[in-house]
Amino acid sequence: MERDFTMVGNLPLPERLLKLIETGRWPRTHEEELHQNIRSLVSKERIRSLAADQDRIYFVRPPFSTVAERIAANEADFWSKFGAIDQLSPERSIFIGDFGLGSDSPILLDYRNDSSTPSVIRLKLNPIHGEALKNGGKEVLGWANLWMRCADTFDAFTDMLGLEQGVSSQS
Repeated sequence: MERDFTMVGNLPLPERLLKLIETGRWPRTHEEELHQNIRSLVSKERIRSLAADQDRIYFVRPPFSTVAERIAANEADFWSKFGAIDQLSPERSIFIGDFGLGSDSPILLDYRNDSSTPSVIRLKLNPIHGEALKNGGKEVLGWANLWMRCADTFDAFTDMLGLEQGVSSQS
């Protein structure tokens, strides 16, 4: 790697994530990242143990960015509408992936409670309909999204998904 990717701002990346990147079990290049659309790094069964409503997972390559950086770059519309920002600390949350194309369900390292050992959280989309959302006689779709803890640590997340076991045989 050309740059030092051990930190995102003042947040240290988990050692196990760095090891996954080093060993090629986490995408390192644009091509490796895109290849996940063809062949998943994680089996559907393991993904569903993490998120029962999902069957794909897509990890981003370094360099990673905080949610605050993504908002500032060009994603303000998504995060303001769907991101449940009031439940996050954007400056202390690092985007590491999502559940694939069209999922709109980011996966983050969450450093709110610990500056050196982040938990892993995911956005659960919860569309709602109802009287409170009536607009000019038309019912409109609203969102009551929430951030759910996937794992207390990145190590637990890695174990849950079997990331060190290599590439899944599923596509």
